[in-house]
Amino acid sequence: MPSRLSYVWLSLRRGLGSRAAAEALRAFGSPDALYAADRKMLATAPCGLCKAQVDALCDKDTAEAERIIGECAERGIQIITAGDSAYPDRLRAIADPPMVLYVRGRWPDFDVTPGIAVVGTREATAYGLQTAESIGTALARAGFITVSGMALGNDGAAHRGALRAGGLTVAVLAGGVDVCYPPRHRGLMGDILLSGAVVSEYPPGTEPKGAHYHDRNRIISGLSVASVIVEAADYRSGALITARHALDQGRDVYAVPGALDAPQSKACNELIEKGEAALLRSPQALVRAYNGLLRVPPAARRAEQTPRRQADMRPAAPGREAGSGGNKQEPPAKTGQKQAPTALPETLRGEERRIAELVQQGVSTPEELIERCGLPAPRVMALVTMLEVDGVLRREKGRLVMGGR
Repeated sequence: MPSRLSYVWLSLRRGLGSRAAAEALRAFGSPDALYAADRKMLATAPCGLCKAQVDALCDKDTAEAERIIGECAERGIQIITAGDSAYPDRLRAIADPPMVLYVRGRWPDFDVTPGIAVVGTREATAYGLQTAESIGTALARAGFITVSGMALGNDGAAHRGALRAGGLTVAVLAGGVDVCYPPRHRGLMGDILLSGAVVSEYPPGTEPKGAHYHDRNRIISGLSVASVIVEAADYRSGALITARHALDQGRDVYAVPGALDAPQSKACNELIEKGEAALLRSPQALVRAYNGLLRVPPAARRAEQTPRRQADMRPAAPGREAGSGGNKQEPPAKTGQKQAPTALPETLRGEERRIAELVQQGVSTPEELIERCGLPAPRVMALVTMLEVDGVLRREKGRLVMGGR
């Protein structure tokens, strides 16, 4: 039997549970071997299955799995199993990974581009909405994937922030990927599908219900290197459940502090007070903390480490910038009066210094920087963001200029 069919069959075993399914899969080595196992083999397996779980695995009917696979093929819904290379390693590493992911849209490579979860309450304050959106924007500009649950309030704001910055965002749903909930987020879901993806462990047509939300939160945190809790009122908050999952998975948790008397910030303040979450002072702190996880292809890294060509070391001809290779550069943005070039901080090294030098020479847009330095776009955007935070660069009328420090 094809492995995909075995995985879908396994994911549909009622009463088994994702943790028991993962443990059984590890015990038998493959979904095909698990499907072929008889009652005696299942009952004596080292994973310690109970009778109800053995009964579930003894049901070898694949009709429902075959129907779902056929329906997904007809509707363009991607099925990613735990055995596929497209399945994220971080999600596979949790104790109870979903056996199958159903995906619509453009599924990103989480093993190359890290995801950071941004979640919160549906009853968000204006402060919370603005904060969630700014975090989504900063993560997108730096090249991270913003992961959230497409719920009302903070979740939706985080998705919108990433989308407005032209970045990647992924929504994890508590129902089928063809079921938009809440209905008023139909437009947001459409926007996410244009540049990112919606994902669920539930087959198409599944309506969201209470228990599903708890389970989907482990996927939100499992896909991510860290989870940010923007607002959460109490222990019943879905965002707080996401934080608990992240802590259980050994992932980092951040909380946005709020006013002492703000109900929506009560759980966030408590997480910080107990030392279970780090206090998030700014979105740029996340960029700095995880910037090293943005992978740079070896060829680009070698190019960065290669000394400049001898031709680039010659004095520039009149009207040309040094290192331009003979191509005339765009003039720097006018600042009202001519100033001497700003000296770069001695602490700048490697890629950051190269970016700053290019801006100093007159390169003033991210697109030009990407073309000139040979680094991947997400890496360039992350470096620019960090240089802006440090005051080395700033934006003036949409163009990058030296910050004057």
